[in-house]
Parts: sequence; structure tokens; C-alpha cells
Amino acid sequence: METAKKLKLKSSRFFEKEMSSKAQELIEEIKLKDRSHLRLKEWYKRNHYEKSLKELRKQYEKYFTIAKVDGRTFTAEQFVNQFEIPDIPCIITNTTDDWNVEKYWTFEKLYQHYKETCFKIGEDDKGRKLRLPFKYFLEYLVYNKDDSPLYLFESSVEDLKDGGADMIGRYKQHKYFQEDFFSMVGEKHRPPYRWFLVGPKRSGTTVHIDPLMTSAWNTSLQGHKLWVLFPPDIPKSIVKAKGLAAKKEIDPEVLDESIDYFLYALPKLIEKEGANNLKIVMCVQGPGDTIFVPGGWWHAVLNLDNSVALTQNFMSINNFDKIWRSVRDERPKFSQRLLEAFKEKRSDLYERALKLDDIDKNEFRVLKDANPLSSDDSSGSSSSSSSSSSSSSSSSDDD
Repeated sequence: METAKKLKLKSSRFFEKEMSSKAQELIEEIKLKDRSHLRLKEWYKRNHYEKSLKELRKQYEKYFTIAKVDGRTFTAEQFVNQFEIPDIPCIITNTTDDWNVEKYWTFEKLYQHYKETCFKIGEDDKGRKLRLPFKYFLEYLVYNKDDSPLYLFESSVEDLKDGGADMIGRYKQHKYFQEDFFSMVGEKHRPPYRWFLVGPKRSGTTVHIDPLMTSAWNTSLQGHKLWVLFPPDIPKSIVKAKGLAAKKEIDPEVLDESIDYFLYALPKLIEKEGANNLKIVMCVQGPGDTIFVPGGWWHAVLNLDNSVALTQNFMSINNFDKIWRSVRDERPKFSQRLLEAFKEKRSDLYERALKLDDIDKNEFRVLKDANPLSSDDSSGSSSSSSSSSSSSSSSSDDD
């Protein structure tokens, strides 16, 4: 009841002692599919519901070193020169002044507009989307006591029934992120890039890199998110704390969920490696804040309270080279479609992509000549000399 009041919800369904039997039934069914290795009772075995996330926030305040700029006065040119070109994360404040947040993006307004719309809140073991009507998910958000709750993470906004598609027209593209070359192939052919997020308190995404080396922006409309970021040169084995788990210095289970990563893995990692050596960047993102995450940066996100956010990944002229190489190596069919779009619509990008391919072919030949015994391994491989960094979809929160 206290949560519903705080979120300014009005329906009586949010002021009962517990969620409705229908919501409970559907949620349990999804839980068993989304994390099939867990029994229902194990979803709240660590009692994180009783832990103070305010104290967790205080614990990390000394690492809140991210640069902050004011979106009301900071120009797109300044953003490109100070953050996008040098690949530096930042928070841009006051970025939703013209988004009509109170009209469209409060929990109550979302409930009114989309209560019957089915959103993705998980995946089964085969990667199939698990969907739930928003009215039941919002019940879950209000009543749940799970350690790491289910997270509404919807990428197919434009295809949603029951009014979901009109969501796209209810926010404006930030002036800093107008350019996105993936759009040249059309909505149906590009990889997922836009997500609508509703995260219950304690939900989040564990440490990852966004797909295809794309950069991302994430705008908070409701609630606060705790972020940790590591630059691309910090090895995957370190940021994911695999060494600590192998040595049994931490329980391997705490690497699976965002809240466990922040509560257990990250403090041990900082203690072991040192914050300076990790080049750690942390922050709390609040309503109206947009965080910029450069491509290749590791990041994890935890919702400190119930949150609503939008996020998009993009390819611009300033991150073109690393994204083209990643697309070419990881998604060859898509890279051909993208190259054809460049040839038709942007000859400069077409020539730039071909030049990068030539550079990589020449480097590959040099490596091959220097290591003749290993050259047999290259037959049938991509034309480039090396594959890009391993990446996973986020989220990201992206969250």
C-alpha cells in the first residue's frame, strides 16, 4: 500500500494485502521459465527486500566520478568533442523538459495507457520472449519481495498491440544522438536498438558490453539507477569477477544477478584489484538524467527504486570504425545489407567501410607472414585480422 501511494497509483488492485491470484499465477509461471534453475522459494532466499539500498548507495559514493553537464545549456558540438569522440561516459541532466513526463510517463499514466498491453518481462531457456499484461506486471512491482525481481525490458515497441506503438511518439530524440546509421537499412532489418524499461526496486542488469560495440544513451523518467562502468581495456575475466569465483573468494551465484554483483562481487573486486587499477566510474542516475555509455565500456545497473526508462543504441560517425568492424565480423549478412545502404545513400560511409576492410586485410597478411605455422587456421575466416570484443545484449539498461 505504501509503494502504491508513493507511485501515485489509483486503482484498488494496488491497495490490497497482496497481488491478485491471477497475477500471482501468471508471474509464477513466468518465473519457472525465466530462471528454470530456481525454485519459486529461491527467488527471495537472500532477503534482499530487507536490505537498505540507501546504505549501498552511500558505500559507493566515493566512486561517483562521472562527469555531469546540464542539457539545457550543453551543446551537441560540446558533447561530441568532450565525450563522444574521446569515448568518455557522462550524465546529461535536464533532458526530459519537453517529454511531457507527467502526461505520459508516470506509473499511473502508463497504467492508464497500457494496462492491457503485453510486454516482455523475461525469456525462457530457448530465448523465447515471456510476456505479461502491464496491469499484472505493475501489481508484481508493487507487491513483490524477490531478491532480483523480473524486469520489463521491451524492444519491439513499434510492434506492440493495444496502443503500445504510440509510445514512440511520446518522447523526442535528444539533440546529442540524432545520428544513427543503422536506420539506413530500415526498422525491419536492423538489430534491436530501442528498449522501454520498467524496473522494480532491486532489479537490474549485470555487467556486460552492449552489442556490436554500439554506444548507448539511457534516460530515466522515474526512479534512480546505480551504475558502474569499466573502460574497454579492463579484461572480461576481471570485471565479471570470474577469478574471485574460481578461487571461492565469492559465491559464483552472486555473479548472476545485478543486485548480488553490487552487494558482494563488486566490493570484493575493488578490494582485490583496487579502484584506480579498475578505472572504475560510478554514478546514480535520477529522473531527467540521460547517461551516455560509449561502445565497448563494461557496465552494470541496479534500480535503487521503482524506475521507468528509455534507452537506445546507435552508430554515428564518431564510433563508426569500431562498430563497422564488429558488425562485419559478428553479423556478416547484416554487414552486407548495411554496406549496400551506405553505397546507395552515403558514398562517404561506403568508402570508409571498404578502406577499413583493406586496412584489416593488410594487417592480416602481415600477421600471417610473421606466423606461417598458424596460417592454416585462417582459411574460411572473416576477411579481418581479428574479431571484435565479445558482447551481449542488454540491455543495459542500459540499462
